[in-house]
Amino acid sequence: MISVVAVDELTRAYQAALSGEFRTGRHRAAPAGDGAATWTSAPGEQVVVVVGCHGGAGASSVALGLADAAGDARVVECCTAAASGLAAAASAELGVTSDGWVRGSRGSVLIERCSDRIGRPAACPPPSPGSSPLTVVDCGWDVDLLASSDGWLGELVRSQAGVVVVARPTVPGLRRLEAAADLLGQGRLVAAVVGVRKRWPRDVERALGPHGRALRAEGRLIGLPHNPTLAVNGLSAEPLPASIRTGCSSLLTLTKGLR
Repeated sequence: MISVVAVDELTRAYQAALSGEFRTGRHRAAPAGDGAATWTSAPGEQVVVVVGCHGGAGASSVALGLADAAGDARVVECCTAAASGLAAAASAELGVTSDGWVRGSRGSVLIERCSDRIGRPAACPPPSPGSSPLTVVDCGWDVDLLASSDGWLGELVRSQAGVVVVARPTVPGLRRLEAAADLLGQGRLVAAVVGVRKRWPRDVERALGPHGRALRAEGRLIGLPHNPTLAVNGLSAEPLPASIRTGCSSLLTLTKGLR
């Protein structure tokens, strides 16, 4: 089956080639200094940080859903290359930038992910200057590591308002959600619970701690429904399920209310 590529995606790829950003083969990013790297968003650029409370929480799906909901946006995936959840999410590849980001696009959403393996959050290179009104930073690291990390990524997680924390509707998942809310500060969080069915099992309901209950009472806990195809196949260039996009649109609105 031949994929149809939009004209704007071909234009981006052509511009990337002209600017020398497209390269074949692997590109090794320059290692960041010990916490020296900094990043400042552009004037008028909204930044939303997405943090998975545990492995396999669905943070990359939520990050992509937020960008899709915004329309004109980019997702910056901050994890080692081997752990990427967005490697197959682009419909067009745009090459590797001079500062170590693999670029791809899907419609009006730009995806940037690390081109090499990195061993700690502080080694993640700062994002390239962006032109989109929204940048979603998908943090693929343990919450405790992020909160104590040097560099631009740790600082962003500690200071940004409207952080989206993501968990699964399981007893361990909600315990990790509670721990993340306690560590990062409940007042600046929005929570997404991915894989919710019509009714939460009784044990899972009981596992929702004080922070989780407060978030739900304030309307800052959104349940995203279970999708069998997405659960098995992961993210691809195919459009996200409508139910996921609708839930992420609500999450995006909630993050704006915390600024």
